[in-house]
Amino acid sequence: MNLPQLPIVMPPADFPIHIPEMMHPLVVHFVVALPFIIILLELINLFAKKRSIGVISFVLLLLLSGIIYAALLTGLADAKAIETTLGADAKALLTQHKLYGVYLFYASILLVIFKLLAVMIRGTATRVLMLILLILFAAGTLATAKRGGELVYRYAAHVHTPAAAPAPVKAPAQKAEPAAASEAEEMKSQAVESSTEKTEAAETVTETTPAAESAPATTTDKALGETPSDKGKNTEKNTSN
Repeated sequence: MNLPQLPIVMPPADFPIHIPEMMHPLVVHFVVALPFIIILLELINLFAKKRSIGVISFVLLLLLSGIIYAALLTGLADAKAIETTLGADAKALLTQHKLYGVYLFYASILLVIFKLLAVMIRGTATRVLMLILLILFAAGTLATAKRGGELVYRYAAHVHTPAAAPAPVKAPAQKAEPAAASEAEEMKSQAVESSTEKTEAAETVTETTPAAESAPATTTDKALGETPSDKGKNTEKNTSN
């Protein structure tokens, strides 16, 4: 459903204070939620008929008008920041979304006035009519919010794309250090030296073995108390005999 673009007076939006960007999404959620809370209160008051519930509903309607006005101001601030970056279709949708917001603001003021009349009249018919108007108003807020969501999710309005992360730079493969080669050569030389030492040790053992074998004979001669001269004499005696 598209509303006609009637000649309508824009509410005052020029203020000396600066309205920061990206505040519009924080405000519009209250604009969507509050009408349904007021509808629930009016539905309860249709059967309870409590004056206190009617007062709370009236206060919430005043608060709703102020929040819609804040949403309109923050939306205009965001629109100025992104209007030059949008295409033709997105600009047309932005204009329609803005028009819906202005209609909602004036409709909220009419709801406040009608609520005052309903409190003064105090009739069931006026309460039912008030409830119907609130339901229509809530449907209008949903339609406005739908167009705002299309601006963000379809046309990426006011969505900042993060910069692509730079590709990681691969470190060049490092050549083998000469120290590793020198260590390998040292290990080889140590292995050769150890094998040489083992060979020399084996030769030393071989040379010392005959001396070790002659040692027991000498020891035996000493044990018998014979000298070489005695051995010669004994040999001569045996020969003469």
